[in-house]
Amino acid sequence: MAFAAIASTVSLTSCSDDENTTGGGDSSQAETLVGTVSGTLTLDASKEYRLTGTLIVPDGATLNIPAGTTIKADEGFDKYILVAQGGTINARGTADNPIVFTANSDNASAGYWGGLIVNGRAPISGSTEGQTGTTEVDNQYVYGGSNTTDNSGVIEYVQLLYTGARSSSSIEHNGLTLNGVGSGTTIRNIYISEGADDAIEFFGGSVSVTNLLAVNCDDDMFDFTQGYCGTLTNCYGVWESGFTSTEEDPRGVEADGNLDGDGPDHTPQADFTIDGMTIVNNSATQAMQDAIKVRRGATAHISNALVMGTGEVQNLIDLTDSKGDATTATEISVTNNAGNISSDLVNHNEQYDNVEIVSGNTGADNTVFGWTGYQFDESGDTPAVAEEDIPTEITSDITLDASTQYYINGSVHVREGGVLRIPAGMTIKARNGFANFILVERGGQIYAEGTAEAPITFTADNETAEAGYWGGLIINGRAVISGAGSGTHEAATEVDNNIMYGGSDNADNSGVLTYVRILYSGARSTADIEHNGLTLNAVGSGTRIENIYISEGADDAIEFFGGSVSVTNLLAVNCDDDMFDFTQGYCGTLTNCYGRWEASFTSTEEDPRGVEADGNLDGEGPDHTPQADFRIENMTIENLAESQPMQDAIKIRRGATAHITNALITGSGEIENIIDLTDSKGDAATATEISVTNSAASVSSDLIRQNGSYAGVGIVSGNTGCPADGFGWTGYEL
Repeated sequence: MAFAAIASTVSLTSCSDDENTTGGGDSSQAETLVGTVSGTLTLDASKEYRLTGTLIVPDGATLNIPAGTTIKADEGFDKYILVAQGGTINARGTADNPIVFTANSDNASAGYWGGLIVNGRAPISGSTEGQTGTTEVDNQYVYGGSNTTDNSGVIEYVQLLYTGARSSSSIEHNGLTLNGVGSGTTIRNIYISEGADDAIEFFGGSVSVTNLLAVNCDDDMFDFTQGYCGTLTNCYGVWESGFTSTEEDPRGVEADGNLDGDGPDHTPQADFTIDGMTIVNNSATQAMQDAIKVRRGATAHISNALVMGTGEVQNLIDLTDSKGDATTATEISVTNNAGNISSDLVNHNEQYDNVEIVSGNTGADNTVFGWTGYQFDESGDTPAVAEEDIPTEITSDITLDASTQYYINGSVHVREGGVLRIPAGMTIKARNGFANFILVERGGQIYAEGTAEAPITFTADNETAEAGYWGGLIINGRAVISGAGSGTHEAATEVDNNIMYGGSDNADNSGVLTYVRILYSGARSTADIEHNGLTLNAVGSGTRIENIYISEGADDAIEFFGGSVSVTNLLAVNCDDDMFDFTQGYCGTLTNCYGRWEASFTSTEEDPRGVEADGNLDGEGPDHTPQADFRIENMTIENLAESQPMQDAIKIRRGATAHITNALITGSGEIENIIDLTDSKGDAATATEISVTNSAASVSSDLIRQNGSYAGVGIVSGNTGCPADGFGWTGYEL
């Protein structure tokens, strides 16, 4: 064996013309790489190198690979490069002259050779501090330790092609394996393609990686385990149309807190960040089990993620595992543009307040990958987000496209027989003005079925919007409202007198609203004609409304004009008039409602309240039937406003009967009356029952204002009000 004239025990010999090469590549002038580097080995970019066996860079040694160098590996599991603890690799390519690790064959496919492994001394999870582990493909090389800032060198503008050779189904190479690699190491601008296992896998450590493109890698695109705590920035994973996998559970992201889930009590558990990620499955035959799988005690912080493509994705996000779920501190913001989600948007067992499916994420910036030579086709490129107005006349069953940004631009009417379906995670933006609202008419339906992880948001199209920017959401039903005489009563919608509501069907079904946010609503045309956040006109009990957040509205947060619908889990913040308003014969139940005015809140109204309840419309029908007779269970009203008094925390009047249990009034701001049961147009019905605890710092007038005797109305101690822990999905911190 002839050795190079440098301090090294690695073989650097030229191959003769008659030496066997394992493919169509011309290796006749290549120098071989195999053995153990001693001292510093610097390659020559003008030469081609052939990796004929394992190349080890041990403690104290350095491998320098200049820009433009190509290294071709012979076929086999033992053809790989391993930078051991204390060893250094400086693979400094450039955009114009990248470094290429590839197969020594023109006919190579995934798994032809091993890959690149770097072992460092940064922490990994374990039962003791400074835990070490052994390299999967060679157990004599350890990694891990206690040096978070350990420096294994520089890897930049590097291509790794046809990697992933295996010795068994459980022992195989990744494209780039980072074992306990420290944050002092620089890794950026990496392209890994046609790999037979993961593109990249982090086994603990703290190194960060920027600008990573993974194409057609057989198992996972981006894999994290064993206590990894760094950041992956701008990563793009693609499966092309002809891609197939040999794995049982190929994924976009796979993240375990500890190694193989066998150390739930180990420390540290993986707690890592991904910022800017695109996952594309365009495979015609290969389903992706999960776009994002976080499990076994891992905590992920993933922002600006985009999942797309024409191929099947079973679960967009899966946070479950038999060996332990993801921690509830996990944060994920992902836009779903995938064409086929066959199972769950989010599969979870616990409450994840900060896992959201949203619209508008752009994912990774693929323009930085031009140096790789990879061509992004139309289906694999990041598209501009399509924009459309919601049709103003909906007469059939329509479902909005989750990949499109929709606008409320005019009065959207869901007519009788029409159905508007809004997928989880969508954000609907409204143009400015009174005429921009959604009105579900009698016989129409809306299905806005968000989830805790993927709520639906109705908001302004302007980031500087304030209360009253647009109209709001109105639902008209055929349930009973109060009116004169016997029979069926109807009334005209406040904001459009041509549209009627009311009837005789208290079980009427107008659809579903769940996990819905309504922001900056309440536009007005006059002082008497204005929108609420959510207006429920004669809505029937067949309608399901739960988990609603209404904030920065210019009139009431919610108002019930008759009807029998019940609402559960309602948070109202900084709404200009009343938090919870009932009138015109309403007879349903509001459960778990929390209203808050923040310290800076001010109102434009003369008499803003927590609860305002009338038995009949505007007190003009004291003889009308039915009068409002409703329930509120578990309510908190909180005034923190420094300059805005609340006229009444609870106002019941004009023939209304309220049954209010477990109510709590609190806050540092002024409240004039805790309970007011009086009105010039008629007091509350004497059957009214109210149990309220007063913890407000300033009551400037009466605890209870009344004209008659109300045996069921009392101020008590010990009420807890609305549970505050059910609103984490809103993004608002109580």
